[in-house]
Amino acid sequence: MKYEEAIKRLREICDKLSDESTTLEETAALYKEGTKLAEDCRKMLEQFGAELEKGAADES
Repeated sequence: MKYEEAIKRLREICDKLSDESTTLEETAALYKEGTKLAEDCRKMLEQFGAELEKGAADES
């Protein structure tokens, strides 16, 4: 999944978690999905940052 898609899904999850009609079971599943997506996004950003640093070092 691309970063932008993951962020979009995280926003959808946040909206559903804010909805009072979401059941406890749905909340638990959404929370689990959201934490995994957040971790995936963090890893993508770290990788991108490392690539930027490497590119900057290579230009020096």
